[in-house]
Amino acid sequence: MKKEDNFELYQTQVQTNVSFTSFFTAVVIFFVGLLITKFDSYDILIKVPIALLIISVFGFLYSTLIFANASEEASQRRYNKLKKYLFLGDILSEYLGIYLLVLSIPLVINVVTNDIFLRIITILSSLIGLAIYQFSHFSVLERHFGKANYLISTLIILFGIILFISQIYNYYFIQVSIAFIVFILLIVCISYIKLNKNS
Repeated sequence: MKKEDNFELYQTQVQTNVSFTSFFTAVVIFFVGLLITKFDSYDILIKVPIALLIISVFGFLYSTLIFANASEEASQRRYNKLKKYLFLGDILSEYLGIYLLVLSIPLVINVVTNDIFLRIITILSSLIGLAIYQFSHFSVLERHFGKANYLISTLIILFGIILFISQIYNYYFIQVSIAFIVFILLIVCISYIKLNKNS
């Protein structure tokens, strides 16, 4: 395959990434807007899921901007910068966007309904879907962390379970939420440091 063909493939990848992250930015903004208008006062049990969704919005938003900027790098045929942009966009969209979105949905359902069936279906769908994604070799996490991704993925899923239970019982919910956010930010930072070492 010629180098010109590679840049065309990268341009297509960039366009796909921009479409994906733009769509999810809009979805999460809609979801947050819906939640904010639903409540007159905000208990910590709803503040945390809304905060996770807001962080998710910015994860998708900034990854969209980075992917859009990668388009210029592809058109200018600057391979190293292009790869760096794609890598950073992937980090933000998956770690801050997808993970926080997927794990906040069961927390939102906990607050908006007392229906046990809906709560169980939501947490199971969220965690089983995330586990399949993480352990089926599709995850960006695997590309960034190799075999350590199994440990990190397991910890993310465990955080999802612990967040869900601690919210239901209102037991150390704030502390677990802070620990989870710090853990995700640590993964982002480590990925970014690896990116700069490899550049």
